[in-house]
Amino acid sequence: MGMVTGTPYSMLVHPDVSGTLTLNLKNVTVPEAMEAIRALYGYDYEVQGRRIIVPSPAVQTRIFQLNSLAMQRKGMSDMRVVSGSVSLAGGSGGSTSSGASSASRSLETSSIQTSTESKFWDEVSAALKAIVGEAGSVVVSPQSGVVIVRAAPTQIKLAENFLRTTELIGTRQVMLEAKIIEVQLNDGYQSGINWSTLLGDGKLGVAVNGLKPDSSTIVNPLGTLNSMLTGTVPGNPGSVFGLAFNDGDFGAIINLMKSQGAVHVLSSPRIATLNNQKAILKVGTDDFFVTEITGGTVATPTTPATPPNIVVQPFFSGIALDVTPQIDDKDNVTLHVRPSVSNVKENQKEIRLGDLGNFSLPLASSSISETDSVVRIKDGQIVAIGGLMRQGYDDSKNRLPVLGDIPYLGELFGNTRQSSVKRELVVLIKTTLIRNAGDWGKDMESTQRRFQAYDLPEPTFRP
Repeated sequence: MGMVTGTPYSMLVHPDVSGTLTLNLKNVTVPEAMEAIRALYGYDYEVQGRRIIVPSPAVQTRIFQLNSLAMQRKGMSDMRVVSGSVSLAGGSGGSTSSGASSASRSLETSSIQTSTESKFWDEVSAALKAIVGEAGSVVVSPQSGVVIVRAAPTQIKLAENFLRTTELIGTRQVMLEAKIIEVQLNDGYQSGINWSTLLGDGKLGVAVNGLKPDSSTIVNPLGTLNSMLTGTVPGNPGSVFGLAFNDGDFGAIINLMKSQGAVHVLSSPRIATLNNQKAILKVGTDDFFVTEITGGTVATPTTPATPPNIVVQPFFSGIALDVTPQIDDKDNVTLHVRPSVSNVKENQKEIRLGDLGNFSLPLASSSISETDSVVRIKDGQIVAIGGLMRQGYDDSKNRLPVLGDIPYLGELFGNTRQSSVKRELVVLIKTTLIRNAGDWGKDMESTQRRFQAYDLPEPTFRP
């Protein structure tokens, strides 16, 4: 009771509260003194206006409201590089019998598998039971979002702090704006896009994958270009790298790429997701291809033909973006990014079977450009993932009608063009933290201004 003597506060103490306090406090407020008592002696308290209530130290029951979806969420991304396959023949003793079976196994030169699993309510229940111990009890209702904790006041305070922190961190939201761009490089930039031209603007803070052995997969936006670039092109020519742009303006970056080649914006997705929650965006088509043909007989004079069993599977052609953000207390965003651009076509493979003739096998030929990386940037910055190079060849012949079809002499009435074209795939991702309702409006306004200021390239068409 002496804590509030000479102050505007009133102290209300439960009759069950007992014990002796020895304190020597100077120049502190009453709430600061009560917080020190709670930390040192374990007495709980509650401030209601100018009243300070010290409850009973006996077991109490508190009800908390926690807002989260009642669901379990799983995510997985997989990237593999397969160089071929080997045949595995069955048998024993190192020999193979005529009836032994054989199988093939793929040879993977590299593989990255990333999986996430979110069991929010199970994790909350397990954590609360560990906090209250065996003397307390916890009831969790995911459907209503209600958590009931029965424990001593000290454990209840810890449970309250845990629930508040969990809800605060779990509900942090980030807006992800991405642009997947393909640049058809000019003749002077066949080794890749020269990003160092942005150095003079002070817009580029860079850390390049592979140059720092202690953080080979982390893009540090606080680095400098002079200390991390050894030449005009980051890393080895054609290597995958990451850049962090301090200025969150897509226009300057797109104009830079336009000066070095023809820019084709393949996709411009925009998606919002919560902290540590995987977001997937997929734009394209699923085409079905024949993957297995079994059975079937040829018609004879006495028996009709039977059709074979055909198995088809879908193959995706288009653009897919897999992003998982993690937001820390300093507004740094760590992103697990996996962009993929694929184009699947049917390829008829002719197999010669000797005396049995030729067999046409339908196959699916896939052209894929993808990467799997982890980057760390600040709120409002743009990360660029580039270095995905591919080369195409153009072998076209132009001939005059009729005259160009004359053997040998037809070469004189036309021309043949042989050229190679290099294209680089660049993925730009901008992060914007959503703290309140006003951030949604600001983000939409800034996006509208960026679109109005874009100087889009002339549309180009290629076969």
